[in-house]
Amino acid sequence: MSLEAFSSTPDGGQQANGQPFEALVQGGKDNKWLVMGERGVLKASQAYSCLVQPALGDRVLIQPLAGHYYLLAILERQQALPLRIQAREGLEVDLGGQDCKWQHAGHWSLQADKASLLSRETEVTTETARIRGQQLTQHWQQVRNLVQDFWHTGQRTWKQVKQAISRVEEVEQKNSGEYLHRVENSMTQHSKRGSITSEKDLRIDAERIHMG
Repeated sequence: MSLEAFSSTPDGGQQANGQPFEALVQGGKDNKWLVMGERGVLKASQAYSCLVQPALGDRVLIQPLAGHYYLLAILERQQALPLRIQAREGLEVDLGGQDCKWQHAGHWSLQADKASLLSRETEVTTETARIRGQQLTQHWQQVRNLVQDFWHTGQRTWKQVKQAISRVEEVEQKNSGEYLHRVENSMTQHSKRGSITSEKDLRIDAERIHMG
């Protein structure tokens, strides 16, 4: 059924503004809807303030105004469909400094070309978290990670810092296919007991070597 087959102009004698009436949504798209009520099947434009998108079978409120019909609101929904909000020129919500809570959300999904979150203080509590992407950049003045187990798997790890301090209470172990360590100035290693073993060759090369 085509939208163009029905005129949005009321019948003769009803050109003036009338009382709102109820109707059932028969279909539509692009904020133009076919509705059926006591005046038959007609075409109604979705009101600018009606952000909720109608669905087939919805009971809606229609207002005749200046020769047109406007869908003001959705009164009742027969089907168990998720509520869909469409803001044609963008959406801005001002809570006036009050609290905002999202409760009983089984699944919450955000899709955007670019997302920005500005907050003085943010707290995230979750049992599990996954982050996937191509590139991650962080700018922090101070970072504290308090974790019981930390696992990192990747192809490459690059780290460039001015100063790094690491304190391990018990055992620090590294398993590498090859290990290369370059120090521009001096290097100092100190331990109560030490051991260096090699299955084949062990080479120490320097201009001067002091032992003992």
